[in-house]
Amino acid sequence: MWHRWIGLPHEFRADPNNGQGADCLIMTWHVLDSAGVPHPALNEEWLDMAERGDYEGLALLYRGLTMSLSASEEYAVTMFRAADHIGIGVVVDGGLLHVNRRKGVRWIPVERCKKMEYRRFK
Repeated sequence: MWHRWIGLPHEFRADPNNGQGADCLIMTWHVLDSAGVPHPALNEEWLDMAERGDYEGLALLYRGLTMSLSASEEYAVTMFRAADHIGIGVVVDGGLLHVNRRKGVRWIPVERCKKMEYRRFK
């Protein structure tokens, strides 16, 4: 399923299934849904917060809804932050599927990723 999303550009609120662009939150939820992994329902307010740049608020919500893992595992999620944006990715098929703001949807083998904190939903 996710292989066809590789290279789609970053776009807020875009569903990667439509083939036009990808929002990291929507993409991650699709992967978790297709694998039957429990997670909270997608909340439109989270998308609003991302568009507004409320990264602190999103990080607090994320921490409250997830539990830390000692290592990466299939379908673990990770949040990453930069000065001007925040993103979420999911481990699938041994790699991190995420949306790069400039390069679009990418998949990187976990062993090639920088050290990240992996979590799963409670």
